[in-house]
Amino acid sequence: MAKKSYDKYKLPPYPVIVAAVGGDSEALQAIFRHYSSYIATLSMRSLYDENGEQHYVVDENIRSEMETHLARAIVGKFKAVPDE
Repeated sequence: MAKKSYDKYKLPPYPVIVAAVGGDSEALQAIFRHYSSYIATLSMRSLYDENGEQHYVVDENIRSEMETHLARAIVGKFKAVPDE
């Protein structure tokens, strides 16, 4: 059977998500690690050096703000649905 296109977008394991929603700091760190490359990609800025060459760097302020928003969304808004 062919792989579905969404197979490459793996979610963190369900128990980790539930623990993060409950406020577990280790689980939140695991989610941050899971999404770190995506957040870094979204935080990129282009800069020019003294020779006029363009370089891309991660803006740490944007990255930090995105992680803060992610943590607030996980802890404050998500509700874990119990297993049935």
